[in-house]
Amino acid sequence: MIKSMKKVFTFFLAMAIIFGISGCGKKEYIVFPFSASDVVKIETYYSNSEADTKEKTLTEEADIDYLYTFFSELPVKDANSDSTNDGSTIKFVFDLSDGTNYELVYIGIATKKGYLQSETSDFYYFTSSDIIGVWANLSKMRLDF
Repeated sequence: MIKSMKKVFTFFLAMAIIFGISGCGKKEYIVFPFSASDVVKIETYYSNSEADTKEKTLTEEADIDYLYTFFSELPVKDANSDSTNDGSTIKFVFDLSDGTNYELVYIGIATKKGYLQSETSDFYYFTSSDIIGVWANLSKMRLDF
């Protein structure tokens, strides 16, 4: 009787470990409801305080394709929408050829960590990528941080 209990316990423990490991490896990605070729321009706004906002407008196809691909391939995880947003923010506004736009906001919480949210697509994700660095290097424009 004790041997069969040990086997059952071992089986359930093994299943819990397998499910735990498989759940940890799951990655999600942002799926845009448009293609890169639909984007006319991208307006970006970087702010690390209320009084200090820097703006860039991207119209070069290479920059648009780069950002579209970067966000499409960026691994993200669902996040708690009650998280604080005291860090730097970058707002990306994708202006589309049909006259509509798509907004994506990055909220930095630490070096290379932050949240991506879109009210347009109704998501709130956590990411550990250097989005501020990507923004700073667009069109070879450098910012003094």
